[in-house]
Amino acid sequence: MNTPPHSLGRRLRFHQLELVSEVAECGSLGEAAERLHISRAAVSKTLKELEHTLGQVLFERSAKGMAPTVAGLRVAKHARLLLNELRHMTQEMGAAPAAAAARLRIGAPPFVAAHMAPEVLLRLRQRLPGQALAVQLHEGRLGALIEQLLLGELDAVMALYAPRAVDALDLGMLNIKHCQEVPMAVVASPALGIARRKRHRWQDLLPHPWILPPASTHLRRSVDEMFTAHGSRAPQPAIESGSLAANVQLASAGLGLAVVPARSAEAEVAAGRLQVLAMQQPLPETTVVLMYRKVSAIYMDAIQALDEAAGEGEVVSSVKAPAL
Repeated sequence: MNTPPHSLGRRLRFHQLELVSEVAECGSLGEAAERLHISRAAVSKTLKELEHTLGQVLFERSAKGMAPTVAGLRVAKHARLLLNELRHMTQEMGAAPAAAAARLRIGAPPFVAAHMAPEVLLRLRQRLPGQALAVQLHEGRLGALIEQLLLGELDAVMALYAPRAVDALDLGMLNIKHCQEVPMAVVASPALGIARRKRHRWQDLLPHPWILPPASTHLRRSVDEMFTAHGSRAPQPAIESGSLAANVQLASAGLGLAVVPARSAEAEVAAGRLQVLAMQQPLPETTVVLMYRKVSAIYMDAIQALDEAAGEGEVVSSVKAPAL
C-alpha cells in the first residue's frame, strides 16, 4: 500500500476512528455494525476506505472474525484516545454556562488517594480561586491506571512510581514529574515480641511471619532483594496482599511483619498497636509521580495547576524508627 500523505489529518473522520475502535474491541464486522447502528456493508466499505487512506492493512479477515494487525492495534489505541478527548470536550461544551465547571479525572492507587490526594487537591483549589473545578478520583492499580490515561479515560495519574510495573507500556506521550519521596517502614505488632530499640538485620527477621504484596510488585521485589543482598533467602509470606491499607491492619493484628509507606501506619503506631523497626539497611524511599499526557497541558489549564500543586511541599511522616 502507499505511504500515507502529509494531508492525512484532513482526510480522516471521527466516524472512521470510532469504527476501528469498535471492530478492534469486538472482532466482528457484524457486531460493530450493530453497535454503531449502521449496515455491515457500510462498516466494510468505510474500513477499506480508511485502510486505503492510511496505506496500511488494519485487520486480518478470517472465518473467525477480524483480528487487528500491529498497525490496527496502533490506530485503535490512538482512535480511543481521540474519541475520549472528543467526548470530554462535548460534555464540557454541552454543560449550561452556570454549571460549566472544568472536569479533571485523576487516577490514584488507594494509598495515594487516601494520604496524598487531599493535600494536593487542597493546593490545587487554592491555585484556581473562583474557578469551578469538578474532580473525579478513580482508584486502581498503577498499570491499569496508566492504560486508562493513555486511552484518554483519565486526565492524570498520581502514584507511587514502580518502574517494573510499567516496563511494557509506551510512556513516550506522557509527562512524568517526580513530586515527593515517601519513606518506607518495616512495622510489627508489639505482640510479636520483636525488640524495638535495636537495629535489625534483614536476615535476623526471616524466621518471623511476613505480610507481603504479590511477587510481581515492585515493593515485593525490593523486599526480596534486601534479604538476598545480605546473604539470606527471601521470605515466604504468611499472608500475601496487594492492599497496603490491609497490610497495615493485618500487621496491627499481630499476623506478621509488613513493609508499608510509613505514613499509612501513623494511626496504628500512635495507638500503640504497631511499632516501627529500625533496620541496619533501610529500604530506599519510594517516589510519588504525577503523570499526564503531554498534549493535555496545551489545552487544560487545570493540568498545569495540578502539576504545580503536586510538586509543592513535601509529604512528611511522623512515623520514625526509634532513636538508638
